[in-house]
This record gives sequence, structure tokens and C-alpha cells, in this order.
Amino acid sequence: MKEIIPTIITSVTSIIIALITAGVFNMMKEKRAKQNSRNKLSQQIETDEIVHSTLREIRRKYNADRIYVIQFHNGGNFYTSSAMQKASVTYERCSDGLERVTEKIQNVFVSHYNWLIKQTMEHGLFIHDCGHIPDISTRALIKKFGTQSMVALPITDRDNHLIALLCMDWVFSEHVEIYCENEEFTKNFKEEFKTDTESVKNFLI
Repeated sequence: MKEIIPTIITSVTSIIIALITAGVFNMMKEKRAKQNSRNKLSQQIETDEIVHSTLREIRRKYNADRIYVIQFHNGGNFYTSSAMQKASVTYERCSDGLERVTEKIQNVFVSHYNWLIKQTMEHGLFIHDCGHIPDISTRALIKKFGTQSMVALPITDRDNHLIALLCMDWVFSEHVEIYCENEEFTKNFKEEFKTDTESVKNFLI
């Protein structure tokens, strides 16, 4: 009996130590997870501020009224289990008093605007008069927000997959004359706009 008691005490002590150690380990793990979460949130906030600031400067440079980013994402599943392909505006800067599109363009089915996406992917979209857009769905969406002219560029990831569109609209402001000739966007405008928006793209990849 005397030999069994120390063994029991040792076993119980080992169990208690193991439980305490596990508890401390879990607490430390949760603490690290919370800290990582806070760090990621802080980093995301910093990135968002930079993107918003950059978009504001680009809008002002080109005398535009609205500039925004449409990002693609999954939005649930169909009964067939295939993913719903949707898009939402995630960043926007616009002139004072102008209606924001962020609240209106959320969880929109990509299939509704195939023409807009395809045109932007292939060459970038540069439309001086949105009334001439041949696709009815795209024209209706754009004119709904009063847009008279617009440009859009694709944003692709490192594997060259399309992940977003960067768009800029003129609603009531005139184009900066140096960028526009004979009611068409010039080659210089297109190249300069692509260069100016490169930093925004890099933050979204």
C-alpha cells in the first residue's frame, strides 16, 4: 500500500501538470491568434487608406467625378453546387454631392455584364460617350448613375487571372482637354492612365 500511494500521487501530479501546461499553451495560442488577427486588421486598414488616397489623387488628376474598384468573388452556390460568380464595389472616391455606387453595386452577378468585363479584359475600356455602348445591360447600368464617359482597366493576379476592374467616370465634369481629341481618348491618355493606376493594382494583388 505504501508503494502504491507515491505512484498515485505522481500520476495525479503529472496529470495536473499536463492539464495546466495544456491550458497555458491554449491561452498562449489564443493570444497569438488574437494578436495576428489584430495585426492583419491593422495592415488591411493601412492598405485601404493607401488605396483610397491613391484613387483620390488619380481622380483629381484626370478631373473625373468617380473612381472605383469592382472586385470579383464567390457569392454562394447554385443547386448544382457550382459557385456563383459575383462582383462588388470595394473602393470608391467621388466628387462631393455625387451618388456613390458602392452601396448599389454589391453581389452583382457577373453574367449580367459579360460585355463590360470582356471589353475591359481585352483592351481596356475607353468610352467617350456612354450613350454609344452597344450592350443594353452595360449601358443601362452606367447611365443609371449619370455617367457620360468612362474608362476601365483589368486587374489581374500574379497568375494572370482577372480579379478586379478599376473604373473611372465623368458625370458632370469635362475631360482634361489635353487628354481628349476629336471626342476620343488619346493614346497618351491611355498609357498615362495605365501607369498611374499601377500602384493601386499592386495593392490589390
